[in-house]
Amino acid sequence: MSLNQTQKDKIEEILKERLRAKFKNYKPETSSMPFHTRLLGKDRMALFSFIHSLDTNFGTAVFEPVALELAKINFNITTKTDRRRNTGK
Repeated sequence: MSLNQTQKDKIEEILKERLRAKFKNYKPETSSMPFHTRLLGKDRMALFSFIHSLDTNFGTAVFEPVALELAKINFNITTKTDRRRNTGK
């Protein structure tokens, strides 16, 4: 599967937009982990927390929009799944 320049630009824009939003709105969770903090230090714990937050965020904020963009290559209709409808909530 080869992407044309428009598709590459769209995916690049999705990535930039979502990362900028994450950097702008990131609020570290305040959890007490004294053993980890003493072992790794506050700086590394803060970095770990941020990376973990990015990992979690990428599932919905990055992977889904990129998958939709890629799906448009082979399919006429692409939609995002409404999880609330699928889980019965």
